[in-house]
Amino acid sequence: MLQIKEIFRSYDIRGVYGDKLTEGLAEAAAKVFAEHVRQETGKKHPLISVGRDVRFSSKPLADAVAKGLSDAGADVQILGVCPSPLTYFSMYCTPADGYVMVTGSHNPPQFNGLKVGTKHTVYHTDKIMRIYDDIAAERFPVSEYKGKIFEFDIVTAYLEEMKSLFAGLKTDMAGMDIKIVVDSGSGTASNIAPELFGWLGAKVFPLYCTEDGNFPGHHPDPTVEKNMAEARELLLKEKADLCVGFDGDADRLGALDSTGRMIWGDELLCIFADDIAKDNQGNRIVADVKAGQGLYEFIAAKGMHPVMYKSGHSMIKEKMKEEDAVIGGEMSSHFFFADSYYGYDDGIYASLRLLQAYVNGKRSGKFSVSADMTAEIPKYVNTPEIREPYPDDKKFGLITELSKLFGQYLAEGSHGVRGINDIDGIRVQFEHGWALVRASNTEPLLVTRFEAENGAELDKIKEIIHRELEKLK
Repeated sequence: MLQIKEIFRSYDIRGVYGDKLTEGLAEAAAKVFAEHVRQETGKKHPLISVGRDVRFSSKPLADAVAKGLSDAGADVQILGVCPSPLTYFSMYCTPADGYVMVTGSHNPPQFNGLKVGTKHTVYHTDKIMRIYDDIAAERFPVSEYKGKIFEFDIVTAYLEEMKSLFAGLKTDMAGMDIKIVVDSGSGTASNIAPELFGWLGAKVFPLYCTEDGNFPGHHPDPTVEKNMAEARELLLKEKADLCVGFDGDADRLGALDSTGRMIWGDELLCIFADDIAKDNQGNRIVADVKAGQGLYEFIAAKGMHPVMYKSGHSMIKEKMKEEDAVIGGEMSSHFFFADSYYGYDDGIYASLRLLQAYVNGKRSGKFSVSADMTAEIPKYVNTPEIREPYPDDKKFGLITELSKLFGQYLAEGSHGVRGINDIDGIRVQFEHGWALVRASNTEPLLVTRFEAENGAELDKIKEIIHRELEKLK
């Protein structure tokens, strides 16, 4: 069993299909998860939703999950191909007690994974490892009752919900002649996002909006600029107002403004915060350690309280509940809305909120084009996330040693160190900027990001961090 332990990650179970992630493993994990849901809810036969993405391996894995759940005595509602957020939505529109989503998210096609959770519990870290521990110890539930397996049309239910929530936006958009490029990356948003934008009255220019597990157009990660290159060309050609893009399971949102510039995750969170600021004075907004200083300054200037926390969609969701936050987000472009939604990350819902913010700004005269939406955010010189391969078994130890080293520099008052935040990796504050070094929780990578008041200071900070990292590698 030790050979499969590495696929039990901080937020999910993820690996190469047919290697360590097999139908047998999926069935075993489902049996154990059913027992955990039974213990949490006290229900003898809990109802668990099963959804899947468009990858070719997702159907056999989802079938194995359904069998495992049923054999363990849980009833199973099959959602079929759908975005991850729709499995979460099933907690609110059906009596479902838990969910399993089979998805490789934005990973290469040979990967796949299982996301699990319940309506009230975010499964990450220890709860994921408990599933592994029970599998390793062969602690499987025994049930004489075989759970019922039936289908539920979650896509229709979701479309109805979105049309109800955004009926006012549809009215506001009447006669506005808004153009939207929608790049679904051949993933699960393909049959949903274009329909919703068209229903709102926008002129939609679809790109890769046919489901295809080969992802023929580009890798399904809209936060990487090269993956949005064709969408940018189409936006500029058609003089569109906005472009929205989705990853494979549509829990993240990528966006381009009217000039074709990428709107980064922290900028998108600023836009969402600005749109609700008037009615949310004093409320909290959670962002991750990778977000730029401009975001924290902007949110505070708008009369709300920014809270910095660990990266990871499960971590942000949990912190939002703890802080009673109205919205949250990550640089990776997971966004969470609890002001008038359910608090989970939903890329399609977030894209509609982005359009709503744009329409509100245009109608009030605050914006003339979508490029204006980021104009008030304090500007710094920064890098995107820099992801460097580094062994899984060494990455966290390296961060520990780096934290000790910079803690020493802070105590000495040397190397220009002004502060340290070690809530997730190490974020070092310098006089004129900051640097972040953290270990990825999902891949064998080190992630760095740098920001400063100007290019010269940025180069200085990068040099300091790179020099100290080389000492420890």
